[in-house]
Amino acid sequence: MLPTPPASPKPSGSCSPEDRLGQTLAGRIQLTGILGFGAYGTVYQARDVETNVQYAVKALDKYGLDPRQQRFQDREIQLHYQASHHRNVVSMIKILDGPDCTFVVMEYCPEGDLFSKITDQGYYVGDDQKAKCVFLQILDAVRHCHAAGVYHRDLKPENILVQDNGWTVKLADFGLATQDRITSDFGCGSTFYMSPGTFDRRRWSEGESVG
Repeated sequence: MLPTPPASPKPSGSCSPEDRLGQTLAGRIQLTGILGFGAYGTVYQARDVETNVQYAVKALDKYGLDPRQQRFQDREIQLHYQASHHRNVVSMIKILDGPDCTFVVMEYCPEGDLFSKITDQGYYVGDDQKAKCVFLQILDAVRHCHAAGVYHRDLKPENILVQDNGWTVKLADFGLATQDRITSDFGCGSTFYMSPGTFDRRRWSEGESVG
């Protein structure tokens, strides 16, 4: 069985992430900074040059993809869009096509992710009401996704973005999402968040000793 997701594409060398800074997409959306890097591309901070509204823009590389990698990339865009019409899912604003990248323009969450809020800032320590509020929002987002036939498969604090001084959270990163209610994929997701049994089964499927 092939692992899920497929291996990341090799860099094409046509354009480094830093080279895109200052680029303006469709005459409106200017890339102003780098927020992070992923397996398939770079996430930029951006602004609308006419309204000054801030966005996050995910640049998904077109080159170096085999057919299976392309299907995963297309599926991520489709399923994120399908789930994005909810207050606790990061909104997908538009898709812009470039010569070397597909640019996904999304809602910008300036406070970063829930993992940093919890670990670096200890933000919810001693505030049970705020922690409860955030947890219920996550449940509501997952319920919405499932009702739309979308299964995220990589729920973790790093994939939950924060707004409103920690009171509002939004589910992000649908790179491993699927529409399959039942799957034979094992080891799908992030290793640190897997149960020990799942991790051992993944190693076994890859031919490692788990004794």
